[in-house]
Amino acid sequence: MKTTLSEEQVTSLWDVAQQSGLSRRKFLALLATGGIAAVLAACAPAPAPTAVPTLAPTAAPTKAAPAAPAQAPAVAARTIEKPLPPQLFIPLGTNTEMRFEVMANRQYTMPNGLFFVRSHTSTPVIDVKTWKLSIEGDGVEKPFELTYDELLKLPSKTVTRYVECAGNGRSFYDSLLKKPAQGGQWKLGAYGVAEWTGVPLSELLKRAGIKSSAVDVMPTGLDSQKIERPMSVAKAMDEDVMLAYLMNGDILPNDHGFPARVIAPGWVGIANIKWVGKITVSEKALFVDKNTNNYVLIGPDYQPQGQSKGPILSENSMKSAIALPFPATLKAGQQKIVGYAWSPFGKIAKVDVSLDGGKTFQAATLVGPNIERAGTRWELTFNATPDMTTITPRAADEKGNVQYEVAQQKWNEQGYVFGAMVPHPVKVEG
Repeated sequence: MKTTLSEEQVTSLWDVAQQSGLSRRKFLALLATGGIAAVLAACAPAPAPTAVPTLAPTAAPTKAAPAAPAQAPAVAARTIEKPLPPQLFIPLGTNTEMRFEVMANRQYTMPNGLFFVRSHTSTPVIDVKTWKLSIEGDGVEKPFELTYDELLKLPSKTVTRYVECAGNGRSFYDSLLKKPAQGGQWKLGAYGVAEWTGVPLSELLKRAGIKSSAVDVMPTGLDSQKIERPMSVAKAMDEDVMLAYLMNGDILPNDHGFPARVIAPGWVGIANIKWVGKITVSEKALFVDKNTNNYVLIGPDYQPQGQSKGPILSENSMKSAIALPFPATLKAGQQKIVGYAWSPFGKIAKVDVSLDGGKTFQAATLVGPNIERAGTRWELTFNATPDMTTITPRAADEKGNVQYEVAQQKWNEQGYVFGAMVPHPVKVEG
């Protein structure tokens, strides 16, 4: 099936084709006869442990010699493939946080080269020529496999949504609540908005003959730890849940799940499994490490639930952030700041900002797109004075949810879903 592309998408696709070595003649011929699927198949990278993509948002993964079969992927020599200059990222082991200030003068979505990376292991290198996706389990009537080329030929859709690590904001359990939590000490840069293109998960499940008795759907990754986590059939059948193969119009980068990854909008990042090689559909609830020992709420305010040590996470929390260094230095006088606000439950209705430690708030202006389960940008112009020490944004969404005071934040030992207002430290000079 051919996909109709806009002029902008054709231009972006041509950028990828050029970097993959396709001639203009070959590109146009493939586009005319096979559409986007034919072009992407021709551009798909042959992996190698030494491949290092460029930072540019339109860059395609680097071509190199074939590696091991996809079902036993080679592991990249570097934990994360893409360049991680310190002015753009904060390293956190196998992960890296985007410095939010880099989005101050940019547009709505985060370029691929700036997108945060959350992985449980080194970025695997998958050989697309041998990669297959298996859809199986007792919850389907017609289990099947498909190749990358076959995936690209299925009906597709494009959505703009955010992905966010469940531990985004974890550092504030320590700095604001004075109760440290386990795990990487993210501030707020484990959040990213992108345009995702792929096959709706419902399309794949229907082709496999999903049974009415099916309960859980579990994608499994091809990384060295075979990371997997189930979701309910109801979530899997949502219209914006997909198996994505394009990110911001480009071939999915290795660090972000090439050849294909799940996008499960609004749910915690672990539900967005990368490097997917298998989808299991089950007639009974599935329990694995990532919904029993991890990605559950454990603490004095929570009780075990069945096989899980605590309530199993699904949606993340609503948040707001400022595109400034943490902490920031401002000059006295009129200033304009920008930031983001996002909610897993609906569009952002408003953002208010306090310049006096939460005593009073003033309305910020929402600017640009305001997309459900993606978020919006906001801006505020104000007079900076030497007595200011914090700037505190507070988001509210269309469903009536409002960010709360730090004192209302419940602690959990793994530091998930921090959703309180964050006072951003500032120093005003001059």
